[in-house]
Amino acid sequence: MEGFLSVLVSGVTGLLFIGLGLPLANGKVPPNRWYGYRVSRYQLEDDDMWYEINKKGGVHFVLAGVGCLVLATVSILFIGNPKMQVVMLTLLTVLLLAYIAYEIRWSVRAARRMARDKGLSG
Repeated sequence: MEGFLSVLVSGVTGLLFIGLGLPLANGKVPPNRWYGYRVSRYQLEDDDMWYEINKKGGVHFVLAGVGCLVLATVSILFIGNPKMQVVMLTLLTVLLLAYIAYEIRWSVRAARRMARDKGLSG
């Protein structure tokens, strides 16, 4: 079967996002320096901030994974059409870059707001 690359890439990306997002969304990841949303030094110092931001971020991650799986499902319609597979991969790339930009903006703003509300920053 030729021209199924976007199905494979979108599907694997979706499963990866869901697999990484579920533990965050369920509050199963304790504060650490390797895994989770770490956009503020205060997050590692304040467990409440860590869990709140990571729970919401984990939900976002799972939703992005579901979006990737939807794109993979749509890409199945274009198996055997390499040109459309390139279009679908381009769409996946653009959507993931937009998602990353949104998540960075959202998480930084949420961390700043929470630190300010807790009196941790000026």
